This record gives sequence, structure tokens and C-alpha cells, in this order.
Amino acid sequence: MARSLFANIRKEDIKKLYEILKKEEEYIKKRVRTIILSGIHRYKVIEISKIVNLHPNHLRKWIKRYNKNGIETILNSPKTGKKKKITENIRNKIIEITKIPPRKLGLLFSNWTLYKLKKYLEENKIIKKISHETIRKILKETNIKLKETSTE
Repeated sequence: MARSLFANIRKEDIKKLYEILKKEEEYIKKRVRTIILSGIHRYKVIEISKIVNLHPNHLRKWIKRYNKNGIETILNSPKTGKKKKITENIRNKIIEITKIPPRKLGLLFSNWTLYKLKKYLEENKIIKKISHETIRKILKETNIKLKETSTE
């Protein structure tokens, strides 16, 4: 049977951990919650996983790092996960283009679709590669509906 993994919280770290929960970015707060739930409340990794919505293997990694290197490892390690490829500038350009009727750009259609917008953005080197789903998310976030924007 596997041994349970818990954070070995140092007395001097307890106050710092709770202070971090008040002011740091969300990805650091998740790491700290993991350490607190594991070390102080003695939750098992699988239980913490459900609470903080991270994979158990990821949580084990942070607990082990904390046990080995202390609180600084949580604060000074870079954000993990997939990096955003869409900059704010490109995002704004996509929004701007959707508001321009395609015919005014010399195109042979009157209404934008996600696929036509994708093709236009890539062919005009506004972005090297983008999925229609990413475009849909950007438009949804800004409450832009293609059917309402592109008529002449």
C-alpha cells in the first residue's frame, strides 16, 4: 500500500502561507492551498485534487518541492501549463477585422464565418496559425456575433 504524502510545514511558514493566499496570483494560490491542505489539515492528495482542480501527480510534485526547498520554491517557480499564443495586440486586431465588412477588404463574400476569418488572418500573416475555436472564444468574450457584424 502506498504511503500518504503530506507537506512538512515549518512553523515560520504558516503565517507566510496564509498571507500569500491574500495577495498572489491564482496559480500560486493553488500551490499554497495544496501545501496547507496537505500539511495542516492532513488531506490526502486525491482529496486535495478535487478541491483545487489539479491532477494528483501535479500536487505531489508541489508537495515534494515544498518539503525539499521550502516556501521559496512555490513563489519563484514559473507558471506552468500551456503558454498563451494570442497577444492582446492580435486579439484586438481580430476584433477589429470582424467589424469590417469582408467586401471592403476586397473579399468575395459578405459575411464572416469562423473558417473564413481564420483563413483571412493566416493568409494576411496577422497570425501564423489559429484555430476557429480560438477565434470563437475571443468573439464570445467580447460579445461579438458574426451574423450581426458583417452585412453591408
